[in-house]
Amino acid sequence: MAPASVHPPPPRERHPASPVAVQQAIEDVNQIIEALRGAQEDMEEVLETLELAERQKTADEQEIETLRRGLRQLQRPREGGQFPPRQ
Repeated sequence: MAPASVHPPPPRERHPASPVAVQQAIEDVNQIIEALRGAQEDMEEVLETLELAERQKTADEQEIETLRRGLRQLQRPREGGQFPPRQ
């Protein structure tokens, strides 16, 4: 049996994006940037809490587990690709 020849798909016709579509894409990217900034702020707060606990030697296992759960929630992809609004 001879191997099937592989042909690239025919080039599709390209149309310039509408200004509305481009503006929406820009807004989407800006929302993601803001969500990432918020996540960075959250991570900095977690780090400060951990460093404070380390200095004070007062963190107990329950506090550490609570922080770990929070970190896992930050690591999970958001449903539908959307980030929750910041409060």
